[in-house]
Amino acid sequence: MFKISFISLLIILVFLISTLSINVYRKFILTYRIFGKSKRRDLHKTPIPNSSGIVFLFVFIVSLFTIESFINIRELLIIVIGAIIVCLNGFWDDLKIINPYQKLFYQFIAVVMVVYYNDLAVYNLHGFIGIGIIPYWLGFGFAIFIGLFMINSFNLIDGIDSLAGTTAILSFVAYGVLFWILNYKGYFGICVIMIGVILSYLPYNLSKKNKVLMGDSGALFIGYMLFIMSMLVVNNNEPIIDRLIDRTILPIAPMAIFILPMVDSFSVYTYRLYKGESPFVPDSYHIHHLVLAVTKSHLMASIIINLFCLFFLVVFSYLAFNIDSNTYIILFFVLFSLMVILSYACRLILKQKQFYIKK
Repeated sequence: MFKISFISLLIILVFLISTLSINVYRKFILTYRIFGKSKRRDLHKTPIPNSSGIVFLFVFIVSLFTIESFINIRELLIIVIGAIIVCLNGFWDDLKIINPYQKLFYQFIAVVMVVYYNDLAVYNLHGFIGIGIIPYWLGFGFAIFIGLFMINSFNLIDGIDSLAGTTAILSFVAYGVLFWILNYKGYFGICVIMIGVILSYLPYNLSKKNKVLMGDSGALFIGYMLFIMSMLVVNNNEPIIDRLIDRTILPIAPMAIFILPMVDSFSVYTYRLYKGESPFVPDSYHIHHLVLAVTKSHLMASIIINLFCLFFLVVFSYLAFNIDSNTYIILFFVLFSLMVILSYACRLILKQKQFYIKK
């Protein structure tokens, strides 16, 4: 695997390139006044350069030369093409606000392509909740569903400053550790690149004077990359996994990493359907809105949420080595259900008391 010196140098290089690129992008947007249309869920009153996900994509592609010898070029090319489709789809939505079903159509194309050509269909769950080998057509469809869900659920948590960025860093660090164990050098390198890109974005996102937003282009791009990481973990056949844990619980790993978008999306979508509304109609009752209503600070809300996610991830990482698989799986879904129920309760309290959400 890579030396610490190489990893550090790569992060610094990506950070510098990305910082320079974001600054150039920001000045370009301000100079030519290219601001997207405001959306109902926006918490910022004044126009802010958004859709810096375009910069994420650019820096990601430029940085790939550092790891291209560690990953299959064909696989990498498919990933990049899919990323371009998803990112441009989000960029256009940032500018014009397109129909949600139109957004889903382009995401569907990107996901189908990467699942088919990079062989990411779910074909064996090794006994997870009693499921073993899965027919190809069913596993293919299931992978597409997971991809669309992850891409859009990550986009849903991008509602307050720094939350999507810090959550993404935590997620890519977790996947980086897994790929280090699996000796997937190329994908470990991708995680490092993504961490460097997002680290450069956070100071701008938290700044009052030089603020930029990642927009749908950034959130959808990150969700797409996390989907690919998830499928690689679930589908791996490396013997080291069997020596470390019961492979039955392996699908819990990406779910534990992705716990915030999962709980938020599931609770929000079901809540909207219960109210007789379209699940795609935006509102201000996401988990980050609930926490923000109490903290009155975007940064503090992001820190609290991600500390909880980190705690959850560490606990389930520890338990993977110390309890039996059935207990582990039951415990995860019990806690997941409790978090969904808690979010429902908090949402009702927020709606009744109408807390002030700081813009």
